[in-house]
Amino acid sequence: MIGQDRELLARLSRVNAGIGEITLALLHAQDGGELPADGLREIGQALRALGCDMIARADEIEWTPVIEGAAR
Repeated sequence: MIGQDRELLARLSRVNAGIGEITLALLHAQDGGELPADGLREIGQALRALGCDMIARADEIEWTPVIEGAAR
């Protein structure tokens, strides 16, 4: 699962690196003061997908049975 965890953290890192740029793009795309619905939706869906994947992984880790003497 280490590879899966690294990919999850890589996704989080990419989101973190791009969130400021994405925010500025949304600000510049405002139409009469309103944010573009499609842009908000796209970003929201991407953040929700990442959040759901992170929560699912946390659940996997918590519910993985620990076998005494075995490394996780």
